[in-house]
Amino acid sequence: MFERSLPLTPDKTLVFVNGFRAVMLLVLLVMSTLQGGEGSPLVGGGSHFYLWAACYGAFIACWFVLRRGKLAHTLQLSLAIAADIVMIVLLMGLNGGVRSGYGMLLLPYLAVAGLLSSGRYALFYASIATVSLFGNVAYDHYRLGASGGTADLFQSGLLSLAGFVTSVVTYQLARMARESEALALQRGGEIANLNRLNELVLQSQRDAVIVLDETGTVRQFNGQAERYFPGMGRGILLPELVPVVERWRINSHSPLPVFIERNVRGRQLAGRMVPVLTGELRGMVVFLRDMADMAEEAKRLKLAALGRLTANIAHEIRNPLAAISHAGDLLAEGAEDPAAQRLTRIVRDNARRINGLVEEVLMLGRRDRVKTDTIRLSQFLADFLEQFGMAQPEAAGRILTEFHGSHSVYFDRGHLGQILSNLVANAWRHSSRVHGSVRIQVGTQDSRVLLRVVDDGPGMSDDAQAHLFEPFFTTESSGTGLGLYIARELAEANDARLDYQPPGGVFQLTCHQAYE
Repeated sequence: MFERSLPLTPDKTLVFVNGFRAVMLLVLLVMSTLQGGEGSPLVGGGSHFYLWAACYGAFIACWFVLRRGKLAHTLQLSLAIAADIVMIVLLMGLNGGVRSGYGMLLLPYLAVAGLLSSGRYALFYASIATVSLFGNVAYDHYRLGASGGTADLFQSGLLSLAGFVTSVVTYQLARMARESEALALQRGGEIANLNRLNELVLQSQRDAVIVLDETGTVRQFNGQAERYFPGMGRGILLPELVPVVERWRINSHSPLPVFIERNVRGRQLAGRMVPVLTGELRGMVVFLRDMADMAEEAKRLKLAALGRLTANIAHEIRNPLAAISHAGDLLAEGAEDPAAQRLTRIVRDNARRINGLVEEVLMLGRRDRVKTDTIRLSQFLADFLEQFGMAQPEAAGRILTEFHGSHSVYFDRGHLGQILSNLVANAWRHSSRVHGSVRIQVGTQDSRVLLRVVDDGPGMSDDAQAHLFEPFFTTESSGTGLGLYIARELAEANDARLDYQPPGGVFQLTCHQAYE
């Protein structure tokens, strides 16, 4: 990863310029101590030069103090450049005027002014330099007479022209640089957003997605890939995928997708390899899925289709069933023969049983009708046990609740009541039916609320546990086998999970905790 450099701000640029001033002043002071070919110092001016150096040094120190003040940036820049121009022109005057060559020191300052200012200010600074140069020539002409006046004017004109060209060119370059920087920032933001979007899309994939380069080195991956390949990381080689990459290279980097199937740490993974060939870029994207998960998903799709089919059938059965039940009730009222009474009782009992089955099947249709609410469990369980005791009087007052703190959950009230009704009814049926034989425990784990329905029964056998939540599986001769299946479906509709925890009779419902 390359370290991103910080942008060069105007304040930092002025710091560099002030450093250049200090270095230039130091060089001039050193040169003033050195002798030239004729025995004179390289920088003339004598005591006047040292006075000039002291003033320029004071100006440099003063700028360090004022640059953090409240003066606007443009005003600071204008004052600084104007002072530089005046000081350089004074240095020229101390060393023979424009012919001394010190006028070239004006160009770096005009260049900086062009970089840090708008076009009109850049021309303004060049104009100040021009006026100062010609003013210096006019002063020398007045003081020394006409000697060298034409040559000095010509050199001053050339230097002024160079100053204007420097200011204009540097301003145009700075403008282009600022536009390029703004465009780069805009494109950088768009690329960052696109990369973030790609990352979100990649992580949302249910398949394991792995991006490999031509050598088989991992360049990108998602969370599902980490699940299948422990130790996954960028820049590593996956031994399980090396044969796939080698075969692709042997086939001269074929652009066609290829079906692949690999066994990775006991998981049978299947998917496809899609080559990515763009210019000189050669790589591949591998999509993998656990075949066990695929089989489970296919099973869930079949069960969903079966649920819709049975719900439609149950809906069609309700009206004829109601007619049969009503007819049985009418026959029972006029039946005096014991045999006839027995037959009508059989009709009514079986009609009632079929009606219960129809109601449970129709309950599947309520899975998608979720109205999530914040439920305070202490009050909800108290009301639930009161209603459950009215439906089964022998259980009234014998079912206990155990709270480890005060908790609330996000859940559909009707769904939660249906789930608990099924679990508590099963627990009561398999328990010893004494006081405390069935308990509802409430606790938390990892910001989740756990509702556990515990009974003192023997629990489920290993064979039964394997099919516990499958539809139409039951261990009771009179059961429909839909109770636990519907309970788990309703739990998942509320983003919760229902599990059986052996040994013993323990069902656990894991829900989202609500913060009031």
